[in-house]
Amino acid sequence: MHPDSAAINERAEEEQKQLIIEVMKAFVKESPLNWSDVLQGPYYDEPIIQFASADDPLFEEYKSIIGPGHATPKEVIERSFGSGTYNGGSVISIVLPIHESIRKANRQQKDRASREWALLRTFGDEYFLKAARIHLTDYLKNLGRLAAAPLDTDWYGISSTETGPISNWSERHVAYAAGLGTFSLNDGFISEKGIAIRLLSVVTDLQLPSDPRSAASHTGNCLLCSKGNCGVCITRCPVQAISTNGHDKIACMKFVYGQNSREWAAQSGGEATSGAGCGLCQTKVPCESRNPMRNTK
Repeated sequence: MHPDSAAINERAEEEQKQLIIEVMKAFVKESPLNWSDVLQGPYYDEPIIQFASADDPLFEEYKSIIGPGHATPKEVIERSFGSGTYNGGSVISIVLPIHESIRKANRQQKDRASREWALLRTFGDEYFLKAARIHLTDYLKNLGRLAAAPLDTDWYGISSTETGPISNWSERHVAYAAGLGTFSLNDGFISEKGIAIRLLSVVTDLQLPSDPRSAASHTGNCLLCSKGNCGVCITRCPVQAISTNGHDKIACMKFVYGQNSREWAAQSGGEATSGAGCGLCQTKVPCESRNPMRNTK
């Protein structure tokens, strides 16, 4: 390829990347699904959007780290559109910071999620996140591209293991691949907008510039893991599911999705099937809405 042609292609790819970012920022800002009449505010603030190459070797490594059933971007495309349809592409990962008013309400809680957090679980996490994934896949398909959101496919699933549930497409691991942050002691994901976030992703055959991973390690943004001087999330957990040894996924899951959680969700105005969530270890902690390592380096 002629050097001038390569430069033109690079500019076009960067422009398309910026268009996708602006499309999703506009959707988050303008969608009526990201607004609660009850709370008189949005569920999520402006997103952070980054990109990973679909051929990044890390996706293949996840089969060893997470489990052999964890899909690669190639498998996502070919399961969605047929064998032989994959020819490279990108994974688009999005961080949605939870709005301040919801986080503030949850900071006051000690035993269960706030009413505001319970409403977020149904109308934010279930309804809006799915709408955002559909919006992005439709945008890409209208460009004539292949696009699939793994969480909305018929093959997506969560399996039970001795140590807790694992999915065959982890939004947190995808976000890590896209350079959006790192993992934490409590198995959350600490982005530049903190840990009180939600994540979504879409795989496409559109090849776009990838974003770098700059963290020192896979837990580089966690104060306890990196500096040994935090652990606030341990004290916040109402069922003692977090310790210096890590996160008890089974105890956490039983609390977050158990009968009491479902009843509280319904009483709060959400749907029982969604549960009320918890989020105590994501609020009233140093990493709630920022990367705490930014001030310690």
